[in-house]
Amino acid sequence: MKKKKPFPRFWAGLAALMLLLLLPWIIWEVSPARTLSVAVLDKTVADDSYREHKGLFWVLNQQKYRTETGDKYLYDLDYYGNYPEKNGTRPQERTLAEMKAEPQLLYIADTYGLEEERSGEEAEAGEDVPANAGGGAPQGQNGGLKTADVNVIEAAAARGTMIVAEFNSLAAPTEEAVRKRASAMLGMEWTGWTARYFPDLSAGVEVPDWVPGRYREVTGREWTYTGAGFLFVEEDGDLFVMREGEETEGGARISFTDAGRGRLGLNADNRYNYWFDIVTASSGSEVLAEYDLQLTGNGRALLAEHGIRERFPAIVRREAPGTADSASPDSAAPGQVSYYFAGDYADHDEYPFWRRYAGWPTFKSWFTFDPPGSEDAFYWDVYVPLMNKVLEEAASVTLLEDGGDPQK
Repeated sequence: MKKKKPFPRFWAGLAALMLLLLLPWIIWEVSPARTLSVAVLDKTVADDSYREHKGLFWVLNQQKYRTETGDKYLYDLDYYGNYPEKNGTRPQERTLAEMKAEPQLLYIADTYGLEEERSGEEAEAGEDVPANAGGGAPQGQNGGLKTADVNVIEAAAARGTMIVAEFNSLAAPTEEAVRKRASAMLGMEWTGWTARYFPDLSAGVEVPDWVPGRYREVTGREWTYTGAGFLFVEEDGDLFVMREGEETEGGARISFTDAGRGRLGLNADNRYNYWFDIVTASSGSEVLAEYDLQLTGNGRALLAEHGIRERFPAIVRREAPGTADSASPDSAAPGQVSYYFAGDYADHDEYPFWRRYAGWPTFKSWFTFDPPGSEDAFYWDVYVPLMNKVLEEAASVTLLEDGGDPQK
């Protein structure tokens, strides 16, 4: 009698491995989608990378949030603001006034605007440089939050829409009157200062081209910095540097407060290596996370000299009182919630297939390192879990009709 050959262990192992690799994808595919109405504003789409808001759209689709029509969110279409050039022509800006209905979440990703071309002499002299240190001068027709924008945002907030904004939504070139109205909704105030940690402060590497000229104009000295450190820039043009090893012992780190740990369940302690603005929280707001610049005694003295606190908010949450129901005066709708992220948190240039893979954010968090200059660890360890919590909260938002009656 002929013996049956045993099933080769190799093929059994391969089948088990394939099942293991496919299982997270299968779990993601069979998990139910959730409806969440989201509007995104981004006026800084200079090219087809869409990086100022792409990180948010990855989270929306990885968590299977869908539009009210059941469609997935498309980062190249489903937002308001400007669009990349096509055949040498930039399409007309899509404004918030075109929204047909208030969303449950309105996310202001960036309103800095587009950079105009400047001559080398202008760049070197620091002429027309925006006060928030971003680069070139924004185009007037697109740059900054406008009165028309804040009118729409206030109306949406009055009906219960959650508002989330991040840097740069309120700093220059947004005008002061508009900034004050938006800041009141967000429970914070901009101090006029922005900053960034650079792994290399040498001219011509990562520091913006206009910085050496502006530094010479302000201080009367040449820009000779090398090595790592912070660049601080103020709205009126003042600027200074904190050097690693002298005024700071490392980059900026985000530290969650007791309120942040309790509300968000997060306790990450990661570097934040990109532009951030220095804000204060208004009365009644919660500071959920702060920046720690790992200051030395010299660094604390330098910040004090410029009127900057040693620690300042990274994430601010404000909850406005609920609106009374006209049919039931003793009851009230849940309070309207706003968040402000004092950094360029949604800025991410990757959009991998692995969004359709259950557990991928956790995997990336485990295996992404946190070196100086990298933004990846912050995205996976802080922004993604933060937005998971914020989106869950937004999904519970009940909007009010004109008469004050709640609607989904």
